[in-house]
Amino acid sequence: MTLSSKYQEKTIQGLDMVNKFEALEGSYFERRIISFEHNNEVRNFRLSLGDTFLESGHHLSALIGRGKVSSEYVFLGITIKGGEYTRYNGISIGVGNLRIYPEGSDILYQSMGEAEWFTYSISREKLQKALDVYSDGKIKLIPHQVMTFPLKAANYEQLKTMLLDIRQMAYRPGETTLSDDVSKMLSTGLLDGFIKAICASNGEPDTIKPNSLALLHGQLIMATELMVLEGEENNLKLSDLAKATGYTLRALEFIFKNSVGMSPRNWFLNMRMNGVLRDLMEAKPDVTVSDVATKWGFQHLARFSAQYREMFGELPSKTLSRVRERNK
Repeated sequence: MTLSSKYQEKTIQGLDMVNKFEALEGSYFERRIISFEHNNEVRNFRLSLGDTFLESGHHLSALIGRGKVSSEYVFLGITIKGGEYTRYNGISIGVGNLRIYPEGSDILYQSMGEAEWFTYSISREKLQKALDVYSDGKIKLIPHQVMTFPLKAANYEQLKTMLLDIRQMAYRPGETTLSDDVSKMLSTGLLDGFIKAICASNGEPDTIKPNSLALLHGQLIMATELMVLEGEENNLKLSDLAKATGYTLRALEFIFKNSVGMSPRNWFLNMRMNGVLRDLMEAKPDVTVSDVATKWGFQHLARFSAQYREMFGELPSKTLSRVRERNK
């Protein structure tokens, strides 16, 4: 039977990093720049192998990512660089951890420096069937929960090497499809590699339960983002936000500092600034900087412009004119 395959790779630099993109069918992901650096660059790789998918991302500077994964697949994630300062939904990813995320997971990704990761998306049924074979039915996927498998150093290095090798093998300059033989070999190798790594960890995951405090705090941060976005002019007062969540302002400050390392004020300023940047990058010909700034709750344009330049390295008017020149 022929195995449909497709290889894609894309490198994005500078402020273009904020553009929203589809990671898999039914999922999306958008990036936020934390601060402008001259080496801002993101490289994304995607390998489709029939009904399974391998993706990787490598960014050179700090960033925040927000999105939602497909409801059709569980995905296995491992960070091979920067895990010590990278978080998922406010929870530290750590070094050498393999995580299985359930279908439809909301994603709040935050890294304070260079990081590189791989994800492997597969149906729950197919993954469980393979686990049953390798573990004699001892390892069962837990619905609606994130499962963390701490890998032994040797198994982590083996999995990391395999993933890097597969990415290299899939690369074909000027080509986007692989031969059927290569596709089948990579598909089998990927599944075997992940299953063996899980089983070698003794099959005893650390589960992040839905009611765990760290996960609840991550969910709170994502919920407050929606409150701010749905508020009038995207600028809900922090005191009103605290009241709406049932927390004191001091408690809210503590949760943000502990979960994402930023105060609520700085977190939402970053979110709104990136919203402005994204809208300027996609602006129609009749849209002005003032229109976009006002939409995102910035009333004092001079102060806004100074904050924008400090965060992104140029004035908002420069961003808009550059984008329009490029789109001519």
